[in-house]
Amino acid sequence: MTDIILSVKNNEAVVSSRQIAENFGKEHKVVLRAIENIKAQNCALTSMFFEATYTAGTGKAYPMYLMNRDGFSLLVMGFTGKSALEWKLKYITAFNEMEKQLTQPKQLSKTEILSQALLIANEELEESKKQITALTAKNAELIPKAEFADAISASNASVLIGSFAIVLKQNGCDIGQNRLFRYLRENGYLISQKGDRYNTPTQWAMEMGLFEVETTLFTTAYGNAKISYTTRVTPKGQQYLINKLVKERNSNLMDVV
Repeated sequence: MTDIILSVKNNEAVVSSRQIAENFGKEHKVVLRAIENIKAQNCALTSMFFEATYTAGTGKAYPMYLMNRDGFSLLVMGFTGKSALEWKLKYITAFNEMEKQLTQPKQLSKTEILSQALLIANEELEESKKQITALTAKNAELIPKAEFADAISASNASVLIGSFAIVLKQNGCDIGQNRLFRYLRENGYLISQKGDRYNTPTQWAMEMGLFEVETTLFTTAYGNAKISYTTRVTPKGQQYLINKLVKERNSNLMDVV
């Protein structure tokens, strides 16, 4: 693996312990142990590392860490050798570029917007298929339509808006993805103004805990680094919207959306 992939957490550029292990030629368990040792030496350093998980090919989840620039610097400080130095320099460049993108977002051209939209659409389509399969199977096993709202309240996973719309329709709320997006914009849950933040949650919807946003850095066909935003409905948001839409459905949901 020669590419460096950074993501964003708490508005900071972060990198995973798995990628560090692969790039620097370390076993992942060794990198995890090094991070634990760093955290154990000073509790103030825990803010530089974020616990996370990844799913292996077997479907089993395993622990990993995400770390910001400071956490990365502490971790690799003792890594030596020519190859290690080269990777350190590459990561410094990657962090600099990501931080530049976060602080000074560039206006996208029409071609870049189209490229970004295609990438996001493809990513959302694939993830929607997985979400739909998982949610449909769970609903078929556990709940009749009358208990659908209660099942959503017990969910511990955030879902894409498109996936949520399909599950709603399958369970009696006759509303598709486009109509659900429009409903959320018209009722102040999503930003309706065209731009980078179009269809992302409004400030008050985020403060209510109804949505979460994943920020991803990607490279356009022209080699420029860009940021995309993926909106998901939290378990709390699912329960909130189910309760609201079911009530409106009883008063003719077709009219309100």
